[in-house]
Amino acid sequence: MEYIFKFIEYINENDILNWGLLIFAIGYLIYLHSKKEEPEEYLGMKLVGFYLLGAFTFNFNFGSFPLVIPIGFIIYFAFMRYKERANPTIKKKSAVLGLIILGVGLSNSIIYNAIEYRDREIPVKSISVKSLRDDYEILKQELGLSDTVGVESFNLDYDKNNKIRRLDYNLEDIEKKKYYYIAANSNSYSVYVSKKYDNDYDYFMYTVMYNLGIEDLLDVVSNTKFKKYKDASYYSVIYRDEENHYEEDHNLYTVDLGNFSTKKLNSKYPVYDAVDISYMPMKQVSGGSWESKKTDIYLIRFSIDESLDEDLYEWPFLYYKK
Repeated sequence: MEYIFKFIEYINENDILNWGLLIFAIGYLIYLHSKKEEPEEYLGMKLVGFYLLGAFTFNFNFGSFPLVIPIGFIIYFAFMRYKERANPTIKKKSAVLGLIILGVGLSNSIIYNAIEYRDREIPVKSISVKSLRDDYEILKQELGLSDTVGVESFNLDYDKNNKIRRLDYNLEDIEKKKYYYIAANSNSYSVYVSKKYDNDYDYFMYTVMYNLGIEDLLDVVSNTKFKKYKDASYYSVIYRDEENHYEEDHNLYTVDLGNFSTKKLNSKYPVYDAVDISYMPMKQVSGGSWESKKTDIYLIRFSIDESLDEDLYEWPFLYYKK
């Protein structure tokens, strides 16, 4: 069944079906022209006109539900089909052809949307902290993700041996206009896809930006040398697409993006515009209850407010349009 899904995606994403329908329509109109009942000036153009009339629609959107009304064929059927004219049979067939092509196109759109936004289960050999970037390359290929994918949220729990207890993240493919919720299982990823509608951000009068792309974030999470704690049962890593402000020392660490080493940040000035990862050692307190004794903040990009001095900017990542 997956091969059928991929085939349908292929013919739609490469416009094969659209070209096929166009070639079929042109060929059939030429055939109808050859079957004319009597000579008529500009008959070819008139057949094209009846075809376009049959395919003409009014489209309405009710939230996420589109309504398509074949108004052109309704006009033909109600007011034009009994009118006396030359070559009425082939003109009627031209209008019906337009309606048929419209129906095929709408049916294909419904099927393609159901397939394109279906839930997926993508197998991988194994899932660990060190394999996150490699796993994403598999997901990227299977899902057909573009190179402009921003991260809205990221949650990771893993033990001392880098075995993952929980992993899920929310992405937006800006180019493909899709949202993805991805969750890790033992040897697979569950993927839930939803559509981004054109008016999702039209309400706002500014362009929203993502601070990190998913590939950048996975590189940081997989390779950064986070601090270890002896009494920790597991570690929790959290990222949110937001910029934070820190007035006081909150166990802040900088991340060297060249070798992913870390260094304690000792600054008497406030930190602002911080894009960071929260890192929490988790300890069992009773039964199935867990709590974090502290939170370390690993700064990926930030600025320091030195008041009268110039702001100090750390290594920036590329921005991604949302």
